[in-house]
Amino acid sequence: MFPSTSLWARSLLGSLSLLLSAQTALAAIAVQAPASAPGSDANVVYSNFLGLSLELSFINYYFGNSTDQIPQPVVNYLSSLHAHGSGKPVRIRLGGNSMDSSTYVPGQKDIIEFTDPNANWNDQPVNYGPQLFDVMKGVSSAVGGAQYLIGLSLRTPNNTNIPLLAGDATKALGGDLDAFLLGNEPDLYTGHGQRPNLANYTVNDYIGDYWVVFNNLKNTPQGDVLSMDNIAGPTICCAWDLASVLESGWMNQFMQQLKYITLQHYPQNNCFGKPAFGIEYYLVHSNTVDLAKWQSHGLQIAALQKKPVLMDEFNSISCGGVAGISDTFGAAMWTSDYALQMAVQGYAGAYLHSRERGVTYNLFDPPDAVAGAAGAWTTNPSYYGMLPVSEALESADGSRVVDLNIKNSVADSTATSAGYAIYDGASPTVHSLVIFNYKNTSGETSDYALDGALIPADKSALTIRYLAAGSVNEKTEIAWGGKTYAGVGDGVAVDASFAASVPDKTVACPGGCTIQVPGPGIAVVFLGGQTNSTTGQNNGSAGDGSSTGKPSSGGNGGTNGARKVDLFLSGLVGVVVVGLLFIA
Repeated sequence: MFPSTSLWARSLLGSLSLLLSAQTALAAIAVQAPASAPGSDANVVYSNFLGLSLELSFINYYFGNSTDQIPQPVVNYLSSLHAHGSGKPVRIRLGGNSMDSSTYVPGQKDIIEFTDPNANWNDQPVNYGPQLFDVMKGVSSAVGGAQYLIGLSLRTPNNTNIPLLAGDATKALGGDLDAFLLGNEPDLYTGHGQRPNLANYTVNDYIGDYWVVFNNLKNTPQGDVLSMDNIAGPTICCAWDLASVLESGWMNQFMQQLKYITLQHYPQNNCFGKPAFGIEYYLVHSNTVDLAKWQSHGLQIAALQKKPVLMDEFNSISCGGVAGISDTFGAAMWTSDYALQMAVQGYAGAYLHSRERGVTYNLFDPPDAVAGAAGAWTTNPSYYGMLPVSEALESADGSRVVDLNIKNSVADSTATSAGYAIYDGASPTVHSLVIFNYKNTSGETSDYALDGALIPADKSALTIRYLAAGSVNEKTEIAWGGKTYAGVGDGVAVDASFAASVPDKTVACPGGCTIQVPGPGIAVVFLGGQTNSTTGQNNGSAGDGSSTGKPSSGGNGGTNGARKVDLFLSGLVGVVVVGLLFIA
């Protein structure tokens, strides 16, 4: 007998516990298929789901002052999005507070003229002329097609400038005009002093204003614009409930002319100072799910009436964003996650807002010069967030998006993974997966075991494309498919040479396999072995990004290295057990 037997036993039991914990930690995260494919009535979206929203006051900084000054970098940025648009045009919205406060001047030669040097920086009115429509038309032609949302002011319903603008825009833009947004954030008219004679601007007041403008749109200098049936609203953001507006009689009264139901919303408000929370909020998938469910009852009502719903303005934080949040890789990941979650909840499209140069949430920034001047452009993290969405959704028949609820990420605020299955719009086939790894671990990978039920039997090859950076706080060194805009001034991506970049990987996945996703990072998994890229970019040498073989129901598996460690730990566990038996 050994007097220290019990001590050795306790020590070995402790070792056994640690080894079992280590073995569990190395297990791959299970990515399981939904019980069934989405129904035929599920929301179908297209790869031009994400569009660009631009503030009117600064449109010439982005589009130039004339058709011969359209900046080539903007053409390059938008052409890249169009290349993945499933043949559909790039979505562009022209509006914002400044659209509501500005005046269209048919005889004005300059595209934009500022009228109030003392205006609030969040609402800078301008006069604008018909040159604007020529430039918008030129941008559409240059990028292969654009469809425009244009704001119509509702601040003074009887203003003759409203039908004047609507008629001239309709004539000039033709088929590039998608819809008119009638009114911008009417639920804030009381708070912003836009109805000084009313103690409270109500939905009934709003309906009355709509009737005034509708009657005027029947008689524009260019004819009856109302008969085009391309009006959108209510474009509320904050104080009103969408379901209440829709059920107030507004939708029934204007049903025929309403092409879209529109909303605007930001996760938090920075118009009056410091935001309520930091970047950590944007890295929690359950927060994104809750955010996308804002106005969920109204979304359901719109769906029953077959009216598409657009989020015509959003970004990370209102009133220009916040440095250290809006201009980070974490915000780019959130943009992708939020876009796909909006597709899940029933939106038909969403528009990411940009303003004047230097605003932290901008997709890209024009040169530090006068409007239309030559110079280097800067690509910001938000633009990268659009790229995985457009490529993952690319399909001729559209796509239906399903949240895979990885590790209960829909409800669990501690979950660091999230994922989506992207089904074809007309069949029960999954054509891509999107997996989010929110771990901020300097690119260290996590293993994800793909359920064989997600892999089409005739498409066992996978190609994986990554959006990656070294940290959620990174602002510049961000790569999509091994390409980056870091240090690039012309809007054309180049090969990324920094360590965080991950090239495309093509792997075999018969019956399921385990793939790796860097943290932080997004992986878009294209089923069938081909990316949806039509740009012809070479994303570096392909490598093996998975271990093949059907994963077990527990989702165990990993890279060859991880598998060897797993086997080694299993062996050690066996040795410990034998030791315990011997001592006993």
